[in-house]
Amino acid sequence: MAARSTEFMADVVHERLREAILSAQFRPNHRLVEEELADWLKVSRTPVREALLRLRQEGLVEQRRGWIVRDHAPEEMLEIIEARAGIEAHAAYLAAGRLKQDDFARLDELLELMEQPGASRVRLNELNTEFHDLVTKAAANTLVSQFYRRTKVNYWNFHQPVVFTPTDDEIVNRQHRDLVAALRAQDGEAAAKIAREHVENTARIIMSALGR
Repeated sequence: MAARSTEFMADVVHERLREAILSAQFRPNHRLVEEELADWLKVSRTPVREALLRLRQEGLVEQRRGWIVRDHAPEEMLEIIEARAGIEAHAAYLAAGRLKQDDFARLDELLELMEQPGASRVRLNELNTEFHDLVTKAAANTLVSQFYRRTKVNYWNFHQPVVFTPTDDEIVNRQHRDLVAALRAQDGEAAAKIAREHVENTARIIMSALGR
């Protein structure tokens, strides 16, 4: 029972630290001290250490005189985006026949929220993440979900600012609406094509900002 409890706590700590990194609460090169994390999360150092080892395997942290949040090089980011294009495309293909009415109702709400004028970039990032998480979850494929999580390195984690222009936002919003339309029509091929183009468009913006 003790081993099972430790494993459960490691799962909880892993998710909490992972979310803190992906949400940019802990930015690149942020030093992660086991004792401080244990105090913050109200746990012992054992699940913290286990969680950090998992995050290292996922490429989110590294050991360099202690633990730090990794700062991904542009070349590595390009590889991740190339992989993500295929993953999101297949997730959309599978989700086309598996989304429920409640899913579509929430997707429609997210579309409206993302298009509201004056929304902050932080808020748009949160809504965009929920949108793509929902589609991937609807694919109902454990391996696709794992690969999706593995390639979830957000552009706002970079030191180099990535700026989306109003034109970029219009393209993103249109692609979101086109994707929902294809999913609602249960057209997996069209949904996959749109999802791939959507990721590739985001990649173009990111790599341009990174000087690539």
